[in-house]
Amino acid sequence: MWMDVLFQGIIDLAQSKRVSMPVRILCTCLISLVFLIGITGLFLLVFIIEGQSLLRRGIFLLMGLAILAYYLYFLSILVGKDGKKP
Repeated sequence: MWMDVLFQGIIDLAQSKRVSMPVRILCTCLISLVFLIGITGLFLLVFIIEGQSLLRRGIFLLMGLAILAYYLYFLSILVGKDGKKP
C-alpha cells in the first residue's frame, strides 16, 4: 500500500514543473528503472519459464503489455506535446 503512494509521488515529482531539473531527472530514472524491471520480469515469465499453462502465459503477457503502454504514456507526458521539453 505505501509503495503505491511512494511510486505515485515520485511520478508526480517527475512531472512537476516546480522542482529542479536534477530532481526531475533522478525521479524519471528511478521510475524508468522500476518500470523496466517489471516489464522484463513479466516478459521473462512469459517466454523463458517452462511448464506454465497457456492461460497463465497469456495473463502475464497482457500484464507486461499494459505496463509497457503505461510506461510509454508516462514518457510522452514528460516529453510534452509537440516534442517540447517540460
